[in-house]
Amino acid sequence: MFTSKKLQTCLIVVVILIAAFFRFWQIRDYVVFLGDEGRDMIVMRNMFLEKKLVFLGPTASVGGFYLGPIYYWMAAPFLLLSRFDPVGPSYMVATFGVATVYLLFRFLKETAGFTPAIIISLLYATAPLIVRYSRSSWNPNPLPFFSLLLIYFLYLAISRKKYIYYVLAGASFGIAIQLHYLSGVLLAITAAIILTNTNIKKWIPLGLSILVGALVTFFPFLAFEFKNNFPNFITIREFVTRGTTVGFRSNNIIWTISNLGNILIEELSNYRGKVYTKLLFWILTTGGLLGLWRNWKNEKQRLAFSIGLLWFLGGLAGLRFYSGQIFDYYFGFMFPAPFFLAGLVISLFWKNKIAKVVTVLIAALVLWYFMTHSFYNNPPNRLINQTEDVADFVIEKSGGAPFNFALITDHNS
Repeated sequence: MFTSKKLQTCLIVVVILIAAFFRFWQIRDYVVFLGDEGRDMIVMRNMFLEKKLVFLGPTASVGGFYLGPIYYWMAAPFLLLSRFDPVGPSYMVATFGVATVYLLFRFLKETAGFTPAIIISLLYATAPLIVRYSRSSWNPNPLPFFSLLLIYFLYLAISRKKYIYYVLAGASFGIAIQLHYLSGVLLAITAAIILTNTNIKKWIPLGLSILVGALVTFFPFLAFEFKNNFPNFITIREFVTRGTTVGFRSNNIIWTISNLGNILIEELSNYRGKVYTKLLFWILTTGGLLGLWRNWKNEKQRLAFSIGLLWFLGGLAGLRFYSGQIFDYYFGFMFPAPFFLAGLVISLFWKNKIAKVVTVLIAALVLWYFMTHSFYNNPPNRLINQTEDVADFVIEKSGGAPFNFALITDHNS
């Protein structure tokens, strides 16, 4: 449809500008700034004021253990550049968000063609949940970028047969696992992609290459654990083996995966309680399987479709083994997965004129829905300003003397 290189360049620039608008526009007024964010800002500020590099990251939301320090290391320079204004690290997250849109476009352009890539990257740039988690400083928020980077490096490693890409894929995983521990599912997905797309004789050297890359980026946290007798590893083991009464307990793996897939699509689109999200899950799944079958003899396309299916379905299957309550950001390691698979499925039917028209119409409707349900339809919360006002009020009333807060509430703080 779009053959001119100049036109293609203009279109991707437009998509990137749209992505930037959705992530940077009035970011300070809409930014989420609650207890976790305040804690992170104090830690990062003290890295400069006390000149002490931290080797532990934020605490996990459950379990009482810590993540690696990589998020603090990446975000702290942005806090310094903003002169300790808490909005600084949010600019880093927003930058990663825009980079994710471009990386998804580049990946799909190589595997599905320009037009499916531009359509899908535009939808990813405006999806309400993606946008929401691309505008605030929080350790899980850059995870989609590093997950996609890992998958893209795997694709390059297998298709170009270069070990350096396996090392880079491992390095991406080493960062991802420090942003949220559920990204450990990516390790199983990585193994599945390699086992199904490479020669058995190369499995050991390929695995070692990934391990080398992962150790490089994971080393600071590993060094802390080794020095202190592995306190977090022990706590994680206890948490995993402890069990809980919440979560998916069904032995019907197909039901569980389809149900989780529907939840993911509902969360991504902010469109709930309708049959369309369930239908989309099965379209992506059956379309991906059809693409795998039709391209079985095409090594490059077979690789792309197997990656899309393993990332999407494998990620959902991996979450089946998490017994706790699943929140929307737990899907962060696979936010780009349904979009990538959708681009591949679109490419299957793009030469058909009727399918092309239907795809464009549906994409236009989805884009309209995304834009009419985005953050700017609500008034800004200005949480940073509110926090500053509260702090000034407390300082004034306390008269500089020590004080405590007593929280009286009938629900979670």
